[in-house]
Amino acid sequence: MTNIKTLLLLNLLLLNLLISAQSAPIAIDGIFDDWTSNLTTYTDTNEVLDGVNLLEFQVTNDENYLYLRIKADREFDLTEGSPILHNFFIYIDTDNDSNTGFRVRDDYGAELGIEFANRIVYNNFTGTSDQQVRFSDIEFKSAPTVTSDEFEIAIGRNVIPDGTNQLFSGNTIKILFRNRENFDWLPNLNNVFTYTFDETPTTPYTPITFEKTNNSHIRIVAYNTKLNSLLNSSKLDEYERIMKAVQPDIVGFVESSDTNTSYIKTLFDSWLPLGNSDGWFVRKHGGEVTVSKWEIIQEWDLRRQFPILIDLPDSYGTDLLYTNAHLNCCGADDARQDQADQYAAFILDAKSAGGNITLPEDTPIVYSGDLNLVGLSQQLKTLLTGDIQDTFTYGAGGPLDWDNTDLKEENALQSDIRMGYTWRSDGSSYPPGKLDFMIFSDHVLTSEKSFVIQTEVMSAERLNLYGLQQFDTSTASDHFPVVTDFSIKNSTLSTSEVSLLRNAIYPNPSFGELNIQLNTEGNYAITIFNSIGRNVLSTKISSSSIKLNIDSFATGLYHLRLRNDKGEQQMVKFIKK
Repeated sequence: MTNIKTLLLLNLLLLNLLISAQSAPIAIDGIFDDWTSNLTTYTDTNEVLDGVNLLEFQVTNDENYLYLRIKADREFDLTEGSPILHNFFIYIDTDNDSNTGFRVRDDYGAELGIEFANRIVYNNFTGTSDQQVRFSDIEFKSAPTVTSDEFEIAIGRNVIPDGTNQLFSGNTIKILFRNRENFDWLPNLNNVFTYTFDETPTTPYTPITFEKTNNSHIRIVAYNTKLNSLLNSSKLDEYERIMKAVQPDIVGFVESSDTNTSYIKTLFDSWLPLGNSDGWFVRKHGGEVTVSKWEIIQEWDLRRQFPILIDLPDSYGTDLLYTNAHLNCCGADDARQDQADQYAAFILDAKSAGGNITLPEDTPIVYSGDLNLVGLSQQLKTLLTGDIQDTFTYGAGGPLDWDNTDLKEENALQSDIRMGYTWRSDGSSYPPGKLDFMIFSDHVLTSEKSFVIQTEVMSAERLNLYGLQQFDTSTASDHFPVVTDFSIKNSTLSTSEVSLLRNAIYPNPSFGELNIQLNTEGNYAITIFNSIGRNVLSTKISSSSIKLNIDSFATGLYHLRLRNDKGEQQMVKFIKK
């Protein structure tokens, strides 16, 4: 009986060792639907541990990368050891020889060790643990950048981290995960996980074309210009080539605090002349600078967030609420959460009558920028769902889209590689990550195309096609431009824009009285907003004309909204002298 048990145990170990690999085209983007159940998977035994408990991992590869997915029982920050305590390690015996590399256990001699809490990469060909390289030396990528209970990782297969030794010298490797905070091993002691690369070619990545699929789509670009680099004359050629290749309609620049609007307007009128008398419109709010080919008619002041209302052409049937944001960096979780709470409250106010801002129902909403989401995932959750944390200051939260669902985060991949990171600095202790986001109201808007541009990974043919040079993006900034094309779902607009006025309101400009004549007699609601979106007058009439006294209004631009009891509405602008 003992011999039978021993044979069964050996057979189980052999099954564990001989799991066949399967290559797969994985996108490192924080979306896990490409990690299918048929990929090599190791599941841990049931155990009760304090802290982060590692549950399972998956492994696959293509010709360029080893891919790993790790699943835990709770959220933690992969590249920070706090505030959720962990000391997470990955060890890889890259030559499948426990007698070489750093001796982690009797059955693992690791040539590669990654200590995530302190962001240290060990390259241990000599058997010691003090030889360190950088994340960039092993072409390391991971996602997401916020806390999560699962992460995906890519490690370059063809790298030479120390300049001498190929990291992966054979086809078979051993992989080991460990949380030193609670002594959790995956696989556990006396178990070994061995993986053999599958050299079956995977589906090649099809580069994303830069051209719009329809000229009516609204192209928005989010771009961190790194420490006012738009003022650096030695970088302007790179920015010009990028902008000409992208052909944006709206651009949200951040880290541009020292620039001024006339300077940015001059650049865009020179780079991308619109052929009209106005040229480009530019507004600035601290380090956030927004450039639009259409008039910016209202703006609001939030902390490190710059909402504006853009007067889209009549053919779109609506204006656009666009917010350019640059949330606090790095370990400032509390500040970022406060900013996310403030924005959620702003949108909830905009959806409701009265308050500081009231928008027509189904006004498209886009929020983008360098959000610095590198800590707790709650900040992103708040921006998407309206789950306000500081309810004492900002009130109860609630769904942010017009149909009372969540806003949508656009999953923009790079145009030429299957990666989703938007920031890269090879000299940093942090690996590349997704810091720049595009969030929108998908009840009203459809994302037709999105991509991130990193010229360093584009082929010569693709660079020539778009008039770019290899080092344009790395020279310009450590962030990459994030591009999204939107179409408006006109069928979802609940209030149609029609002509309710018999003639234009007059006089315009007005010095104190406004005459309104309507096509038909009926019940109408009239609302006037000032240039920052504040409701300054509301009234109702049951006739075909009215004279409004606006003598007390301050000088400036105003917006008047007419709405009948059928839900039809018309927006017009006027100036008070």
